[in-house]
Amino acid sequence: MAEKNIERLWDQLFTFIRDERVIPIVGPELLKIDIDGERTLLYTYLARQLAKKLEIYFEPTDSLSTVAGRYISQGIDRREDIYPELMNAMPSLTQDQLPDALVKLAEISKFKLFVTTSFDPLLVYALNQIRYGGESKTQVLAFSPESKDDLPKEFGQLDRVTVFHLFGKLSPIPDYVVTDEDVLEFMHALQSRTSRPDRLFDALNKQSLMVIGCPLSDWLGRFFVRIGKKERLIMSGGKTDFMAGDQLRNEKNLAEFLLHFSNRTKVFPSSSIEFVNELHQRWRALNPQTGQSANPIDIPVNDLDKMQQGAVFLSYASEDRPAVMLIRDALEQVGIDVWFDRNPDALRIGEDFELKIKTNIDQCSLFIPIISEHTLTPKPRFFRTEWNHAQQLAGRYPDNWRFIIPVAIDDTPPDTSAVPEKFRKLHWERLPGGQTHIQFVEEIKRLYRAYQRNFVQSA
Repeated sequence: MAEKNIERLWDQLFTFIRDERVIPIVGPELLKIDIDGERTLLYTYLARQLAKKLEIYFEPTDSLSTVAGRYISQGIDRREDIYPELMNAMPSLTQDQLPDALVKLAEISKFKLFVTTSFDPLLVYALNQIRYGGESKTQVLAFSPESKDDLPKEFGQLDRVTVFHLFGKLSPIPDYVVTDEDVLEFMHALQSRTSRPDRLFDALNKQSLMVIGCPLSDWLGRFFVRIGKKERLIMSGGKTDFMAGDQLRNEKNLAEFLLHFSNRTKVFPSSSIEFVNELHQRWRALNPQTGQSANPIDIPVNDLDKMQQGAVFLSYASEDRPAVMLIRDALEQVGIDVWFDRNPDALRIGEDFELKIKTNIDQCSLFIPIISEHTLTPKPRFFRTEWNHAQQLAGRYPDNWRFIIPVAIDDTPPDTSAVPEKFRKLHWERLPGGQTHIQFVEEIKRLYRAYQRNFVQSA
């Protein structure tokens, strides 16, 4: 492509970015990490680790799908083993180890909705670090054939940065894509009128897409181009979409297809990492104050206590915050929106904080009081205000509706008089030190989705 045409292409892209009309769709080609003294792609590392954990043969060129398929082919009902092992294989990365490409994309503040084809949480980590100073404020959603997750609001009404996992997100159960056969199932479900995420598709149809780092084989590439158009490609006009990627440069059939049938899809002749580097460099040149040194909070300070309607509310004593954060992380890993006061005993001067907290409880899907020896203190503590309000609210729900789910993180007995009588009558979950288990997470996920169906989506 001539240099003059490439420059025109960049100009077009930045025109749409400045107007907040671009949705990045990012994939695993951007996930370059330094681990075990080696610079590698995350999925290559995971394929090697999965083969080791499952004790099967591994070739250096094997993909994650190949490793999983080789294990599944050895016997019936072996597929379920893969997902918890993948969770265990996911490396814990420090801030400095996050993929540079994801950090650079996070710094471009005009992007408010990201769609990812990867199941890992690294994009969310990068956004939380850059946009929210390390706080877990990014909204995380994940599609699967069973979940039917969708954007909670129209694209233009999103009030915080959002990551949508198009092919599911990491969890201990088969709710996300690992094999090529999984891709097929997810694509089938995405095209179904009963399970497709309509608000997401509406956003993809109306906004310009920037597809980067998705290893698009010819057939999958055509699907991605078509998913962003309301009409047949040959008839579509209007918006322009942009693509760049490593595998994309080698897909000659796809390039020829786009040339003949989708001239509003523009392909950059660069690798995934090269494209992001130049995108970021151009963005910084136009916005010299942008970067990690800038204020990471991209929402008004007065909105920090706002809660997404239908979130799970965690109520706790401040001494138990480390355990509560483990519970929060486990729930967010499966796409559950969680809210808790990060400093429940702090005094807020000049604001009616108690009213804000009660409003959040009114709008939550589940109220989870975290019970421990620290909540047995006779001293006046704010969490009791939350507990009392939750008890009043619970009386408005039908008897068969689970709203309060007490969780004990130590050996506090359920008959202790320091715990409200209503809590003592309920079944307690035992999560020592905040360590969750699959059954608990899945039950919360089921109740959370039931609330979303009955109260949020019907609103």
